[in-house]
Amino acid sequence: MGTGVGITAPFGRLLRTLRQSRRLTIEELAEASGISGRAIGDMERGRSRRPHRGTITALAQGLDLDEAAHANLLGRAARAARPGARPAESARATPHTLPRGYGTSSAGRRN
Repeated sequence: MGTGVGITAPFGRLLRTLRQSRRLTIEELAEASGISGRAIGDMERGRSRRPHRGTITALAQGLDLDEAAHANLLGRAARAARPGARPAESARATPHTLPRGYGTSSAGRRN
């Protein structure tokens, strides 16, 4: 069964579109897939950025996706989970997050 969704849609939007195209509520998909409704909602809103492969497979089964649509959903989830997909500010180091002694000269430290 084809998805009817463009290949460039982000993971959460694709998941929502697939769910809605099958006329399922979040609760119905949760029951069909065994994934909590809260987790599905978080994925659809982009709050859950790294869904596990088993979660995607369970969702694909709950949505009754064919192999191609399942692979597309897996690929979209993998792209969403890439480190570069997160805002750079969240990874910024501050002096409070650096290890003790970082940035001091070796002459001032005892071994």
